[in-house]
Amino acid sequence: MVSALFLLLVCQNGLSDPDMVVRFADHLYETREYAAALQEYRRYSFLADSVSHIAREHMIDCYIHTGQYSHALAETDLLHDPGRIHYIKGYILYEAQSYDSSRAYLEQKGLPYAEHARTLIGLGYARQFKFREAACYIDMPSALPAYKKPGAGALFSLFPGGGHFYCGRIGDGLFSFAVVSLSSALAYYYQSKDEDLKFGLCLSAAILFYAGNIYGGINAVRNYNYYLNDTYRRSVLESIEPIDPFSH
Repeated sequence: MVSALFLLLVCQNGLSDPDMVVRFADHLYETREYAAALQEYRRYSFLADSVSHIAREHMIDCYIHTGQYSHALAETDLLHDPGRIHYIKGYILYEAQSYDSSRAYLEQKGLPYAEHARTLIGLGYARQFKFREAACYIDMPSALPAYKKPGAGALFSLFPGGGHFYCGRIGDGLFSFAVVSLSSALAYYYQSKDEDLKFGLCLSAAILFYAGNIYGGINAVRNYNYYLNDTYRRSVLESIEPIDPFSH
C-alpha cells in the first residue's frame, strides 16, 4: 500500500515537472506523433516559466502537421529572430496553400534564408500553374508546356470531330463525326422523301449535335491543357522539395 502511494506521488510529480513533460513531448515529436506531441508541448508551455526556442519551433511544426495554420502563425510571432519569423510564416502559408500571402513574407528584403525562400516562391507559383513565373526562381525539370488553343479547337470543330482530333482524342473525334454525319444524312434522306416531320426532327438533332461538337472541341482543348498543366506541375514538385525550416 505504501509502495503504491509512493509510485502515485512520483507519477504526479512527473506530470507537473516541465522538464519531464518537454522530454516526453520531444520523444513524441521525434516519432512523428504530432497531435500527441502538441498536447504535451502545450502542457509544457503552461507549466514552464519560459518556453525554450526549440520547443516553440517544435510546437509550430506540430500545428502545421495537424493543419492548425492560424495557431502556427500566432505561435511564430513569439519567436525572436525577425528574419526567421518571416521565413517560417511564409512556409506556413505555403503549406496552407495561401501562396500569394506566402510570397509577401518570403519576398522580404534582407531575409537571411533568401535561397530557401526563392525555392518556396517558385514552388508556390508552380502550384498555381504559373510556370513562367516559377522559372524565375527555380530550375524547371523540362521545357514549359506547349498548350493547345481553344480558338483553334473551335475552328477545327467546324469539321465534325476536328477539335477532338486536334487534341489527339481520336475515338471522341470519330464518335462526333459519326453522330453529326448520321443525323445530317437522315435529315437529307427525309427531306428528299418529303417527310417533313422526320426531316425537322433529324435536322434539329443534326444542328444540336453539331453545336455540341463545337463546344466539345473547345472543352477538349481545355481538358488537354489542364492535364498538361497537372502533369507538368507534378514533375516540378517531384523534382524539387520545399526546404523545411524545422529539419535538422
